[in-house]
Amino acid sequence: MENASEALMMAFGVLIFVLALTVAMNSFNQVKSTSDVVLYRDDETNYYDYQGATGAASQNRIVGLETIIPTLYKYYKENYTVVFREGNYDEATGKFSNLQPLYVYTTKSSYKTKNGRSYLWGKEDGTQSTYDTLLIEKYKPYFTNFDTNYTKGNQKIFAFDLEEETLRHEPWTGSYNYSKNNLDCLLNGDTYYNPSNNTEYIKYGDSGQVGIGGFTEKYRKSRFVETVGEYSYSNEKISDDTDTTDEEYELEINSSNSRKKKRIVIFTLLR
Repeated sequence: MENASEALMMAFGVLIFVLALTVAMNSFNQVKSTSDVVLYRDDETNYYDYQGATGAASQNRIVGLETIIPTLYKYYKENYTVVFREGNYDEATGKFSNLQPLYVYTTKSSYKTKNGRSYLWGKEDGTQSTYDTLLIEKYKPYFTNFDTNYTKGNQKIFAFDLEEETLRHEPWTGSYNYSKNNLDCLLNGDTYYNPSNNTEYIKYGDSGQVGIGGFTEKYRKSRFVETVGEYSYSNEKISDDTDTTDEEYELEINSSNSRKKKRIVIFTLLR
C-alpha cells in the first residue's frame, strides 16, 4: 500500500512537472513572438515585399507609413526608385486617373547657366538639360500629361532615386549613412546639414518644405496605393559639360540597347 502511494505521488509530480514545462514553453513562445514584432517594427531596414498575381487590381494594395518608411530606407542600398504621386483610384478595377506628382521636398541643388539658359545638373541637350530629358522620358508613363506639364529645371522632388540625386549632386550621395541621415531629417522635420562643410542644406521643418513634424506627421493618417513594377534602362557615360569636370551620366529609358532592369515602387496618395 505504501509503495502504491509513493507511485501515485511520483506520477502526480511528473504530471505537475509536465504541466509547468508546457506553461513555461507557451509563455516563452508568446514572449518571443511579441519581441519579434517589436524588433521588426523598430528595424528601419525591413522592407515589406509585395507578392501579387498579375492584373492591374492585384498589383496594388492600400498601405500607410508602416510600409512607406521601410521602403525609403532601402532605396539607396538596393538601388530602386520610389515615386510619390496623387490621383484618383478605382479600387474595383485597379485603374488610376488624373495622376500628378506629389512633391515631397524642394532641392537646394544649384542651377548651371549657359548661353542665358538655366538648368539643373546634367549635360545640356538642346533647350533642356539631360536631367530634364531623363525625368520626362522616365516618368511620363506614370503620370497624366507629364511630358507637357513638367517644368524645365523643376526643383520640386517627387522621387527618390540614387542616379537622379547623383546628377543633382545632392550632398548625401556617396554614403549610405549620409542618405539615412537625410531620410531621418525628412521624416522627422529636422534640418539636414551638408556633411562636407556642416552648413544648413535643407530645413525640412519649414512650411516651404515638408513642415513641422516632417513627412511622418504630414502623412501619418494618409493612405496610399502601393504599386510595384520595373523598367529597363542602361547607364551610359556621356561627355562632360565644358563648364564642369565632374563625370555625368545619362539614363536611357526603354531604349533598344537597355541591359538592366530596375525596380520601381510607386505610392499614390488617395484623394
